[in-house]
Amino acid sequence: MKNTKDIGFRIKKLREERNISQEELAVQLSISQSKLSKIENGHLNASLPLMIATCNLFNLSLADLTKDIQNIS
Repeated sequence: MKNTKDIGFRIKKLREERNISQEELAVQLSISQSKLSKIENGHLNASLPLMIATCNLFNLSLADLTKDIQNIS
């Protein structure tokens, strides 16, 4: 399992690099802004379908989204 805090941080970084607000990204992902905030801050796991949708929006592979993220021991 990937470290969910790292995945959330990666999503936040991608969003900020593209100057997209949390609210805008949440709408594009069909989730609430509150849920996106919890994911970005590591308080909630990003589901696989959500990670895939994020990859599609940012034109990334799932491997790109999760690369260099350490496994939880």
